[in-house]
Amino acid sequence: MKEIKFGTDGWRGVIADDFTFERVEKVAQAIADYYKTQEEKGKGIVIGYDTRFLSSEFAIKVAQVLTGNGIPVLLSQSDVPTQAVSFTVLNRKLLGGIMITASHNPPRFNGIKIKSSAGCSATPDITGKIESMLDKSPVKVTSWEEAERSGLAAKVDLLPSYLEKVTSFLDMDCINGASLKVVYDSMYGVGTGLPERILENSTCEVFTIHPKPNPGFGGINPEPIEDNLEELKEEVKKRGADLGIATDGDADRVGVVDDRGRYLSPLQVFSLLLLYLVEEREMKGKVMKTVSLGYQPERISRKFGLSWEQTPVGFKYIAEKMLKEEVMFGGEESGGYGYRGHLPERDGILSALLFIEMIAKKGKPLSRILDEMEKKFGSSFFKRVDFEKEGMDKEKMVKELVSNPPAALGGIPLRETITIDGVKFIMEDESWLLIRPSGTEPKVRVYAEAPKKAQLERIIQEGRELALSVIEKVQ
Repeated sequence: MKEIKFGTDGWRGVIADDFTFERVEKVAQAIADYYKTQEEKGKGIVIGYDTRFLSSEFAIKVAQVLTGNGIPVLLSQSDVPTQAVSFTVLNRKLLGGIMITASHNPPRFNGIKIKSSAGCSATPDITGKIESMLDKSPVKVTSWEEAERSGLAAKVDLLPSYLEKVTSFLDMDCINGASLKVVYDSMYGVGTGLPERILENSTCEVFTIHPKPNPGFGGINPEPIEDNLEELKEEVKKRGADLGIATDGDADRVGVVDDRGRYLSPLQVFSLLLLYLVEEREMKGKVMKTVSLGYQPERISRKFGLSWEQTPVGFKYIAEKMLKEEVMFGGEESGGYGYRGHLPERDGILSALLFIEMIAKKGKPLSRILDEMEKKFGSSFFKRVDFEKEGMDKEKMVKELVSNPPAALGGIPLRETITIDGVKFIMEDESWLLIRPSGTEPKVRVYAEAPKKAQLERIIQEGRELALSVIEKVQ
């Protein structure tokens, strides 16, 4: 059985294999032991869960362990987005939060995300301390009924206050009169019905596909990438919709399809949101992006005099910066975006609705908005290829790639090499290739962006061959 290790955003494992009730109890006990060392012991922890197989039962088990250790618990009465848990931590001034979810991973996985008192993913320092406390003390469990009787546990509806928070960020007057036709793919996840609730007083029409529940997620991973959104693209074209939006299993990430039925890459989505926030909302501040995002945001930032910085992959690194600096907007390639004035956390529901606001405010189709942006800041073609590889030594792989970099990729000479997370090769025309072992799965990811599609395909092919040759060499 695999050792329990915390990755990019918590611990994940295969249900009934390494993610079992017994092991969830052990992790919950370590979480309890950590929080018992904190000075403010009376504030409690909120627990949420997604639509995956046994998620609600795992959530109750975690609650039983925490209350068995004398820690007050608020348990969501229904499945909820991860960011609703984060908001509840802030809104109720709690010690932290726990979300039972494996986010966008395949249906056989489940996981535990840990949220800090700051309303964002727990820092590596916190998760490291929790990890070190595994098996240090016996598991203490109480029944849910006893916890309720003693006043240590209660079930609460987390959605109304969270949806109110989302609505407060939006220009609802603009949205309510937009009369847009929107297709929403909830991917059988927790987002089902939430855009409709926010838009219930508007003139917009929302058509939802893949509503919950389906713990098997219809046979696909609940990740809003193009390969998983073919039905959304077709539905947008069939209905003549203005917009297609999709959220992942726990609704903290978003995918977007324009009025022509074209899937927009996360790099284009991030750039469109950034340009909208700067031009229409006149927001200022620092722009944060993970190393797997591209060159358009850098060009936009330079145009408007904004500082920008890139981090390793994982929104927790963005959140850490949002807590310390005047970050106006931050995002990652997997479709998670966060906003100053909202939460130090990604929010797929808010991001999706901002596209409705954007189209309404500009009075133009999304396809035209995209085309106009790319005329100013360059075209972007992006692709990511993943392949499974057990036991990959990330440090050795990075060292080998840095020691023997390619002279050129896609026919363009290499300009610089960045080792923030994996290895990113940047060419003279700003096209790039990133080779990075995943922090949450036994996979190696190869990412690339280029101004032309043929160039992109060549870079991806060369990058995949390079990654495989290096893996063979260092193993």
